[in-house]
Amino acid sequence: MVDLKSDTLRGFIKEETDARLAERVNFRINLQASTSKEYTPEELVGFGFENGRNFKTQKSDLINYPGFVFAKRLIKGKTDLYVWRKKSQAKPDMFITNNEIDKTVHLINPSKKNVTSEDGKKFSRKDRKYLGLLYSIKTEQQDQNRKEIRYSEKKIYEDLLNYNLQFSEDYPVSEYEEKQVNRYEIVVGMPMENSVGGTQFRVSIYRDKQRTERSTNWSYIRGVSFRHWGNEDRELPDFKNGTSNYRWQTLSLIPIGVKYQKAKGIVRPYAYAGLGIGVLLMTDYVIEKYENTGSEKSFSYGPTANLGVGLKINLGNSYLLTEITPTIDGIFFNGITPPMDALFLNLGYSF
Repeated sequence: MVDLKSDTLRGFIKEETDARLAERVNFRINLQASTSKEYTPEELVGFGFENGRNFKTQKSDLINYPGFVFAKRLIKGKTDLYVWRKKSQAKPDMFITNNEIDKTVHLINPSKKNVTSEDGKKFSRKDRKYLGLLYSIKTEQQDQNRKEIRYSEKKIYEDLLNYNLQFSEDYPVSEYEEKQVNRYEIVVGMPMENSVGGTQFRVSIYRDKQRTERSTNWSYIRGVSFRHWGNEDRELPDFKNGTSNYRWQTLSLIPIGVKYQKAKGIVRPYAYAGLGIGVLLMTDYVIEKYENTGSEKSFSYGPTANLGVGLKINLGNSYLLTEITPTIDGIFFNGITPPMDALFLNLGYSF
């Protein structure tokens, strides 16, 4: 940490999300200390961790949030990019410092304004002040090179990185790669009540990616789920010709999903939802003249919604999972399934 006298203090900082660290930081000289000291942005120039996660005190231009905050540096070069993440706001504020002229601008997520045209028509328009500030901080950028840049962390990050690379000889460029934690989950489930008979089970494998510096509650998931139902001994229908289904096997790919989970505790509730596509292999008995003459297979596919709620039991570096997933007749919840309404009870392991 660097205090207002430019003295450097070395010790241990409690690692938290960017939104929490924007307001205050807890510091200990050593791990054996019984108490920690809390510092606010008004008391420090900035602080950082050994992995390159650095924060600097910035002055807020917001009317409803005057004062100072800690903002995290993402890019260092001729211009430094800092982000100020807030607990209740999806898009962060950004601070950009031009190190050549020692000037900083504060970019704010643009709000919509109601405007009335000369002919009396009313419409809404987003404030474009952030674009003017972004152009002004890049002193060599000519007016004719200006382009529309959507207000997003990714777009502004890419624009400033490309700008900085032009001056990398005099101002070496470095990027901070945010920490993320990947966990893998294997879950096996059976129906709590088998209303259609036969053998049913499901197996799913997920990758859970969490950006812990942004949130300890939300994470992104992707994975694959397999569902089986089969009843080869089911009673055949009494008709002359046709088919009778006795096996469904579904493979569901889930390329995108989100999970919300409690961040602390031995037992942590969670819920997730994901969208994907399911491929169904259906096997039917072929009936001719009231007799079973063999079987045939057919494929179909469709979109799937993958939902689940459960509990994670902390085992140290891993978790024991218990989870409930629904199946609803006519709706592709957790795979394409035989006609039934059921809840699956799942057990699993996360590592």
